[in-house]
Amino acid sequence: MIDKSLLTADFIEETKEHSAAIHNDIIKLHETPENEELMKDLLRELHTIKGTSRMLGYMTLEKLSHGLEDVLKAISEKRLEITGVIVGLTLLTLDMIDSCLVKVKENLDDTCTIDHFLKAYASVLAGGSFERQGLQDEIDGISGLNDNSKEKEISVDDVQSIRIKLETINNIINDYDGLIIREFKLKRVLDLLQQEEIETKNPRLGTIRKNFESDLEQLEMRLFDVQNSIFNLRMLPLSIILDPLRRTIENDALSFGKKVRFDIPTNNITLDKVILEQLSDILLHLLRNSLDHGIESAEEREKLGKDPTGTIRLSTTSTANHLEMVIEDDGRGINYDKVRQKAINHYPDRESEIMAMSENDLSSFLFISGFSTNETVTALSGRGVGLDVVRTNMEKIKGKITFTTEKSKGTKFVLSFPSSLASLQGMFVTSGGMKFLIPAQYISEVTQIDENDYISLQNQNLYRLRESLIPIYNLSSILKNIKPRNEKRSKIVKTIIVEYLGKKTGIIVDDLQNYVSLVVKPLPDLLKNITALQGVVFDENYSIVPILNMPTILTMLKSLLNYDLQKFEVKTQQKEYSILIVDDSYTTRQIEQTILSMEDYLVDTAVDGIDALDKMKNKKYDVIVTDIKMPRMDGCVLIENIRRQELNKNTPVIVISSVYEQETRERFMSAGANAFIVKSDFERGNLLSTVKELIHE
Repeated sequence: MIDKSLLTADFIEETKEHSAAIHNDIIKLHETPENEELMKDLLRELHTIKGTSRMLGYMTLEKLSHGLEDVLKAISEKRLEITGVIVGLTLLTLDMIDSCLVKVKENLDDTCTIDHFLKAYASVLAGGSFERQGLQDEIDGISGLNDNSKEKEISVDDVQSIRIKLETINNIINDYDGLIIREFKLKRVLDLLQQEEIETKNPRLGTIRKNFESDLEQLEMRLFDVQNSIFNLRMLPLSIILDPLRRTIENDALSFGKKVRFDIPTNNITLDKVILEQLSDILLHLLRNSLDHGIESAEEREKLGKDPTGTIRLSTTSTANHLEMVIEDDGRGINYDKVRQKAINHYPDRESEIMAMSENDLSSFLFISGFSTNETVTALSGRGVGLDVVRTNMEKIKGKITFTTEKSKGTKFVLSFPSSLASLQGMFVTSGGMKFLIPAQYISEVTQIDENDYISLQNQNLYRLRESLIPIYNLSSILKNIKPRNEKRSKIVKTIIVEYLGKKTGIIVDDLQNYVSLVVKPLPDLLKNITALQGVVFDENYSIVPILNMPTILTMLKSLLNYDLQKFEVKTQQKEYSILIVDDSYTTRQIEQTILSMEDYLVDTAVDGIDALDKMKNKKYDVIVTDIKMPRMDGCVLIENIRRQELNKNTPVIVISSVYEQETRERFMSAGANAFIVKSDFERGNLLSTVKELIHE
């Protein structure tokens, strides 16, 4: 089902690497038979060879690796002991695998006789031995077939390509991100130069500024070229998944007796490997959805005056670093009466609400897990998992899905997603004193709304956006860190209109900043359980900015009850607690600041004890969180200074240490610390619980 020619070179090189690793590991294991990690490595290498061989249809290689895997599993499970006989069998198997790879390279086929090998595996598993000559004859037999096509000795000059691990490419991308941040900083320097030039009217400074600006423009263009080159290292042709998909759907159509014409044109588009892995399932579900739900039987189509052969079309367009795929059919369309009834069956307590829903509102049910309009379960549908999988996988590749349908005319699904996940486009916004990135795929438009234009309906603020009424929410209503309300604030609010599953929602923010394209960083371990975030980026100041996971954010906003919204209005007028974080590690400060800022606290940071004391001269803090070892003034001396101040002698102090030593803990507690947290046990929960306990919240 997979075009072998596209993957053969990589398969051969990868299998050779696994074979070499197995060779080294089996020798080491014979010397140290109790080494369980070596055994795990061996089984993992063999399992990979077996799996990839099976996927590509190289059944001889699959049988060889599977047979040897059974023998090694018996050793792992203590049913056999590793002996010279087993080591010999392993090495002969590796020789046979290498010979098969030569045959694969020549004609994409590994078919050959391995009867003696299969008998040898069975014999060894039974505690016996094997005839070495029979195995060698089979190796020589396949080698003889390859005599006329044996690889010539290759010089370095003949090598035209090299294999690079995905991890290496990802590391290069991360390093590139650092260059982009430095570029941002240089732009800020340029702004300062321009400002200084205007203020001083210094002509020499103007010349320097112009040269610097020219060099920066050249640097920016070169960085853009380098970015494309780096990201292309992780790209694979879309045809790798389209060709097998075509064959799968054609077989499905034959199995279910439907006459269908599939229009899936070839193209030269390439995509990020990570996206391709998710896209395969997405397209399979949508194509099967069109085949099973959309296309009618030939008899039904003839009665409707339609061509008895239905059409399913898949088209792809690429613009810059963005792709749009359209899957459309000329079938029966979506029956919204049936969707409405099924929704009522699933949610009988919401019957009146569902009866009043528009077709656009009803469409959201189609993406709910377990929801299906089919009355019976078939091999293709009826379980209610198809569109739910599509929605989930589209979110994984930072894409969005929309669809239109017309009764008896057909249905069209439109998928929009980036060609690479290495970078992300979006807009920086601020809300509740924090800075966030909203991904571009959810942004429909940016506008300003007059609060006097709100329409209040069932305790929900709505806004008329052209012909539609859309709900309006304040992003701060789900954040814990909310600034006190300024009664003189403008009634004109900055709003981002976001779109998800065809529905638009207005999100009010404090400020709209610049539109950016940046490399995404994964969430730090301490924040991975926060589903409202999907990663982080660095802004021009090299500060960590969380990326909002908009599907979760929208769910959180829409789940707010009237009571919650009233509580939000009150909370904006409540006292906020201020916390000072003191640590010489930039990363530690950022992590702790992010954790505390997302709760109910205003957070400042200091790089050491002296910096902390300077900040405390101008502000009274409710809690101080400090490290132990810092330059200029360490944590213990800082606490002693705090306790000497009349204003701060009772201010709670939390010490966070990289190691736990009872003597160190006692010294800090004697100096006046109120709590002691060890970094190895540090997690989001225990920091927050300690802070809340100390301020009696």
